[in-house]
Amino acid sequence: MATQRETVDFGIDLGTTNSAIAKAEGADAVVIRNNRQREFTPSAVYMSASGNVHVGDAARARVEADPDNACAEFKLRMGERGEHMRFKASGRSMTPEDLSAEVLKSLRGNVTAGTGESIEAAVITVPAAFSLDQCDATSRAAALAGLEFAPLLQEPTAAAWAYSVRDAPSKAFWLVYDFGGGTFDAAVVKIEDGEFTVVNHAGDNFLGGKRADWALVEEILIPKAEREYGLRNLSRDNRRAAGNIAKLKAAAENAKIELSQSEATDVLVDLRREDGELVDFHHELTRADVEAVTRPLVETSIALCRRALAESRTKAGDIERVLLVGGMSQSPVLREMLADPTEGLGIPLDHSLDPVTVVARGAAIFAGTQRIPRSLKSKPTAAPGTAALELEYAAVGQDTDPLVGGRARDDAVQDWTGCTVEFANRESKPPWTSGTVALRPDGGFTLRLRAEENTKNTFAIVLRDRHGTPVATDPTSLTYRHTGLIGAAPTLSHSIGIGLSDNSIETVLAKGTELPARKRTVTFTTVAVNKHAGTGLIRVPLVSGEHPRVDRNTVIGRLELRPAEVRRDVPAGSEVEVTVSIDTSFRATAEAYVPILDEEIEIDVDLARSTAPGLADLRADRAELEHRYDDLRERASEVDAPEARALLDRFDSQDTLSEVDRLLRQAEIDPDATATCLVRLREAQTVLDGVEEHLELPQIIEEAKESLSMAKEIVQQAGQAEHRADLRRAEAELDAAVEERDQALIRRQTDELRTIAVRVLDESGRLPVVVFASLEHDLADHPSPQVQRLLAEGRRSINDGTVHQLAAVNAKLRSHLPDEGSGLDLEGQASTVRGGDRR
Repeated sequence: MATQRETVDFGIDLGTTNSAIAKAEGADAVVIRNNRQREFTPSAVYMSASGNVHVGDAARARVEADPDNACAEFKLRMGERGEHMRFKASGRSMTPEDLSAEVLKSLRGNVTAGTGESIEAAVITVPAAFSLDQCDATSRAAALAGLEFAPLLQEPTAAAWAYSVRDAPSKAFWLVYDFGGGTFDAAVVKIEDGEFTVVNHAGDNFLGGKRADWALVEEILIPKAEREYGLRNLSRDNRRAAGNIAKLKAAAENAKIELSQSEATDVLVDLRREDGELVDFHHELTRADVEAVTRPLVETSIALCRRALAESRTKAGDIERVLLVGGMSQSPVLREMLADPTEGLGIPLDHSLDPVTVVARGAAIFAGTQRIPRSLKSKPTAAPGTAALELEYAAVGQDTDPLVGGRARDDAVQDWTGCTVEFANRESKPPWTSGTVALRPDGGFTLRLRAEENTKNTFAIVLRDRHGTPVATDPTSLTYRHTGLIGAAPTLSHSIGIGLSDNSIETVLAKGTELPARKRTVTFTTVAVNKHAGTGLIRVPLVSGEHPRVDRNTVIGRLELRPAEVRRDVPAGSEVEVTVSIDTSFRATAEAYVPILDEEIEIDVDLARSTAPGLADLRADRAELEHRYDDLRERASEVDAPEARALLDRFDSQDTLSEVDRLLRQAEIDPDATATCLVRLREAQTVLDGVEEHLELPQIIEEAKESLSMAKEIVQQAGQAEHRADLRRAEAELDAAVEERDQALIRRQTDELRTIAVRVLDESGRLPVVVFASLEHDLADHPSPQVQRLLAEGRRSINDGTVHQLAAVNAKLRSHLPDEGSGLDLEGQASTVRGGDRR
């Protein structure tokens, strides 16, 4: 059904624990209550044996009583392939997108019940740390829920929108501290020249209030239930204990909330023994208990805040205030730690808006700035005698005299000369009118309105024919919201790059890039593709993430060109131009252009993640992690590498292996634990990657010094003035790179030194001799008689002084070197392109 609204107006906070929907009204927004008159709805789904779906409080209660047919906290698995929940009674299964769609349908139903309006458009929020695949899954859930237009907005940005309608400064920095039920985001917001923009963020998709809940269950409630009530095997990896565990988890969550206001509360639940007997479990939980399990989580969140500040080159002293968002931010110990200048950030805290609904309110305020696409609105083909108005204007802005352009259309009117239009705001004080504005013969007009500040202005439209008689119009009014502060363009949450053959990444669009964005980069093939021989493969992986290694990031797309798919041979070193585009809702597209083929090929961007690995694979990864740690610890003890030892000490202090072991135990039954375990393993391997790089640094520096010595000798013997100048510059840059201990830069300068040496040898005519010496070394033991004849011919050329013949010999010898593509995982995931230039 098409809508009559000009702007979206509705914003949804699709949360891990609870969800809410709000509607833009005036300069602010109001939260729409559900059928229980609550401002938020639990993100839980229950399915009866007949297949009827229930969402909200009733479903949340069923998670405890009937865990085989109800589920919650499925947001964190958005984007994964395959089913998430199989409802035993009905036999049906649902993906995370299906489950989220049911929550969105419920929120849409709240609007219909409360206002009588059926909405087809809403802004939906996502955590800033959400990856592209998770954003894409959210968009799919919106479509399944009947929302035909659903722009995505990052949660910290939504919170900034909510606070922007209050006493916002003209120039300042804010820090949005968003600690929700399942995720944490820290975002640095810059306010300047009437705009605010998120300049950087840091987050953790698995750091949320649910971890505190589970800690209370596992560290306090389960031990007491087993010790004093005779229950056995109460663990998350025991499916038979699922009902008891769910009850304890819900009780812990409720107690945690209550302890924000009181010092102690009673946990009372009915638990069932293995013999079927019910026992009345009782435990007095105290605020101190909650503080004990919350502190480590808050410490982690503060570290992420500091990282966000450091990466944006701001200090705590630059931040005017910290905006508290999310249910966990109501915790007294959290606020105490965060405000402390030593333990926390020492920045004033602002919790003047309800942290549970502030994101929905901000999303609605932003939604009031978003025009609904014409395809979703009632088409301006009005009834006979009614003129259709096509209006062009900004729905929101800082101008108090916004410009409006438009055109009147009516099949019965060919010439609009003598007709007028008038806009009037009868609610303003005093009432305002534009006066009559003459239409052009084609029905077009432009005029300026007068808007009251910091509120939503509605202007009635009056169209008159050449006789002054009013003519009915569609639409009949226009709305414009004035604001003193407006959000700038959204920014990219995670970098997008191309995986290269050396397992490094060529970044195309960096984290923090304003959206929409489009950029092209050039790579070069490392493998020749021979059409007739059927050999070779061009593979260009597209990845998302911040890790320096390809295999630590998420592959979101892949170009693969096989011999049967090309029109001609593609030699190694051929260009492959890759262009990546991403819109304001984080939807990515990519295409590649291969000049030698003169073909443009769309890269399939598949944002659905593979199903999480099985427990056997995770356990094998854990064993490999420990083995790698032991090896690196031993190597670090043998060399002077303080940075490597510091990283290993950090690895120890975080008790990484123990945490992975705990997650592996939980993963027997909890799919979220599987996903979290995979993330933690990847993070741990990344730390060890850093250790490995620091351990390699002495060797890299030694290789650089050898290359410098070689280049100096060659330039001294055969170089010209320009070569000596290039060498001095390259040596100075190498010294700076060594001083900074920047491995990538050291490698780059080492390559530059070698390039200078090769150029001197080439220009002096000595390069063929040097190349032959290298080939002779590599092929000395080659079994082919032809290779041995070529080597003998090359040696004769050098002895006879006929060096010019060496080029042909070298070309023939190169063909006998091992295939440049051999050893590559051509049927697996490895890239077959590199960065740099054609060399």
